[in-house]
Amino acid sequence: MGAARLGGVKRARGEERGLASVTKHRYVRGVLRESIGALACAFIVAACGPRGVSEPTPAAASPSPTPAAETPVEGDADDGDAGDSTAAGDELAKVERAPVVLPSPADAGACPTKGAGDPALGILTSPAEPVAGEPVRILAATLADEAPLAMRIEEGGAPVEATITHRPGVPAAVIGGLTPATPGALTVIVGRRGEGMACATIRVRSSRAKAPRPAGGDVWPIKRRWDGAEEALFSAWVRELFHAERGEELAYRALHEVTGQAERNLLHDALGWGEDADPKSPTGLKLRPDCADAPYFLRAYYAWKRQLPFAFRKCSRGSPGKAPRCGPSIDNETAESGSGKQPGELGAVQHFFRKTLAWGVHTGNGRVAHGDDESDLYPVRLDRRGLRPGTVYADPYGHILVVVELVDPEGDQPGILYAIDGQPDGSITRKRFWEGNFLWNPDPDLGGSGFKSFRPVVRREVEGREVLVQLSDQEIAGAPGYGDFSTSQAELDGVAFYDTMEALITPGVRDPLVAQAEAIAALSEAAKVRVTSVDNGERHFAGGGGTISMPDGYQIFETTGAWESFSTPARDLRLLVAIDVVNGFADKVRRQPAVFGVAAGADQEARLAKVIKRIEAAKAEQIADPKHRFAYTRSDGKTKELGLDELLGRADALEVAYNPNDCPEIRWGAPAGSPEAATCKRRAPSEQRAKMERYRVWFHERRRPARGAMEP
Repeated sequence: MGAARLGGVKRARGEERGLASVTKHRYVRGVLRESIGALACAFIVAACGPRGVSEPTPAAASPSPTPAAETPVEGDADDGDAGDSTAAGDELAKVERAPVVLPSPADAGACPTKGAGDPALGILTSPAEPVAGEPVRILAATLADEAPLAMRIEEGGAPVEATITHRPGVPAAVIGGLTPATPGALTVIVGRRGEGMACATIRVRSSRAKAPRPAGGDVWPIKRRWDGAEEALFSAWVRELFHAERGEELAYRALHEVTGQAERNLLHDALGWGEDADPKSPTGLKLRPDCADAPYFLRAYYAWKRQLPFAFRKCSRGSPGKAPRCGPSIDNETAESGSGKQPGELGAVQHFFRKTLAWGVHTGNGRVAHGDDESDLYPVRLDRRGLRPGTVYADPYGHILVVVELVDPEGDQPGILYAIDGQPDGSITRKRFWEGNFLWNPDPDLGGSGFKSFRPVVRREVEGREVLVQLSDQEIAGAPGYGDFSTSQAELDGVAFYDTMEALITPGVRDPLVAQAEAIAALSEAAKVRVTSVDNGERHFAGGGGTISMPDGYQIFETTGAWESFSTPARDLRLLVAIDVVNGFADKVRRQPAVFGVAAGADQEARLAKVIKRIEAAKAEQIADPKHRFAYTRSDGKTKELGLDELLGRADALEVAYNPNDCPEIRWGAPAGSPEAATCKRRAPSEQRAKMERYRVWFHERRRPARGAMEP
């Protein structure tokens, strides 16, 4: 085929996550020959300690093995209060995280004999019909464990040059890339430690398909089935689609802006029809989901490209005391036909996304009660596998997010669980897990909220004919490659839920000062974002706008029009949660001292007291950091600067500060009779203020009302 034969590999974009300085190396016995800076160590998803590179050994008994061993090292107790300015001192146990070793192509081993391969490992080639002279990417992934996968690509039994990117974690994945020069056959071998787990043959053609398939009775044909291997590939695809470096902002105006990027989308133009071109082109698809649509669009897009079954249900939104209920499933074989402007199958798929799916699902789909088999999603076990990319989070008040990546801790930096959500305008943003973004309330009257996965859709004979059905909870619990069904989330109150999540995201010991600084930074971010929202309301009045009508009851969170545009009840609720997290951080350390490095022992109470003292002292310094100060515009046009210490003291006032008809001084909780409040020139009508006082309990208790609740 004309591809160069090499024993080594190229590394993609410096391996992205760490190894940023490495562009190409050869491997010797699975250890990097090339030194990586003065530290001589690397991060590949899991953090690298000071002792070099070693491969994790997953716990055999665990259904969700951790990617790296953790060895607590107890520090000596200290009689004094002296300590490092960036750590809580010797009262804390420290943790060393074993790094992940990168396998070499040779570690892929040989193709397993027929029937001896690993059924949990999936291999995907994109495009589906590779063409000589054009890039080809191969994705292999598994949910069975987290150890890194090795990949080797051969032609005629000899290795060929390829770019290899490793993704340990959940799922463990490896991505190969190359551009074959001529038509022919390539063999992909994937394995570990010299033992082949799976093989695939790639047929490289001389030319690509010239036009989309003609539209048929189905929206798209079905040639594959969902199983554990396919779920692993789906998760790996979602992770690549939304990967960005730690702390980097990721925002798009529409989903098609993401799927249109070949470097992100491993299924970009996989059908060879220009389906991921600009939507203004003759063939490009327009994908603009809102929050409820986003997980469905991602699942349907993947199912279409991979020729898998897809189904959803039309559901109610629920009512006070009643969870949403759903009707019969609609799938890509039974959906009503229609067409967009694109030719053939592309037009049918565009109609399915924009009309059938977008008009058919809403946030009620995510809140169907746990245990109700007539639903699209099933609740998952809270472990690393359960938090894999593509998992849906349905909050109890009607918001939906999709998990896209679990970033493991690096040094003293904690892990991060990232998710994306859609907005009413179709924009997509990446957010991290914290209490303000992932609201939690296990009350079954609000529906079945929490982390959920899509039910596998299978073909089955019913009453003498073949139909597509969604597996029940019981079937999922016993299905090979699944078995992650669990309703245990419903048993967790708020404290237990967030403690459980933090332990999963950052296993082992956490530095309490670093964790507290993160909570303060989240509060600072929430306050600064709110400045823009309040200013938007002021522009409404400055432009001649009149008094804005205030909805009743729960509708203050869900209405449309000027109130939706300029009020801030949902944002203020998140701000209040952020205040609680900062104010209650010391209590969190008291509740779980071992998590924050205060190991059990006879003198634990004394050591904990010292740590709490340092936390409180650090809190004052961190809150006073000038970088956290912000300013809003007063009624007289001048700016008023506030610090987080002042904001923390205004929590009570912020419970009734979301009405845009109030002046900005009131909306920022200016104390009555203060010089700050003296410049206020506008108050909400008295009847609106009376309603706000009645609704105050929702904000005081940090809970959104259930849909349909007109009074607390």
